[in-house]
Amino acid sequence: MNAQPLNIQDLLNQVLSAGKDMAAKGKSQSAGAIEKGKELGLKGEDLLIEKLGLEDTPKVREALRKGLGTGAAAGGILLLLSSKSGRKLAALGGLGSLGMLAYKAYQKNGGTMSNWRDEVVGMISGPKADARSKAILRAMISAAKADGTISTDEIALIKDHDSDELGDMLDQPCDPIAIARLADSGQAEREIYAASCRIANGLNEKERDYLDNLAMALRLDPELAARIETDVRTG
Repeated sequence: MNAQPLNIQDLLNQVLSAGKDMAAKGKSQSAGAIEKGKELGLKGEDLLIEKLGLEDTPKVREALRKGLGTGAAAGGILLLLSSKSGRKLAALGGLGSLGMLAYKAYQKNGGTMSNWRDEVVGMISGPKADARSKAILRAMISAAKADGTISTDEIALIKDHDSDELGDMLDQPCDPIAIARLADSGQAEREIYAASCRIANGLNEKERDYLDNLAMALRLDPELAARIETDVRTG
């Protein structure tokens, strides 16, 4: 295995696609079932070996632990996000699906956008796609922190398998206003909110407050925000 630079867009697609596969198989992981960082790490390794089609050998596992490539980071992020209250990353399946879900919610709410192919994540490319992917990943991490239940073991696992860039994202505070500032267009605002709703389900007070504050900071129409949230949860 050779070291590869961290590609945020590929990382997010791995995370979202793996979440869809887990939901299809009826799998879930809860924070309460993962008591130690070592156990969490082994689960991440198992997942990556399966998803990446790697040979299960001591050398491969050692490489994953050293954070070679983007795969280990994807596994760590997936475990962090999917472990919260047994929540699944269903209904997304990739950045393209997320972007179209957010855009269709906008259409249902009466919105139109003639240049939508130039705005929807999964269709855009180059620096704009990279910036959008980073914004969405930061939004997901911030939403995961909203209820304050991310364990030190979960954070430790990811930090063992990250790049400096990903480590910086993990160190950022849970701040809906800062996340809203990452949006560079109306479509980016909708995508950030959709990704956040997938992670923070709004069923407890802290998560509900976070999503409400994020929607206000993004200046989303309340009806549109509600539609996005509903569509994300129902697929």
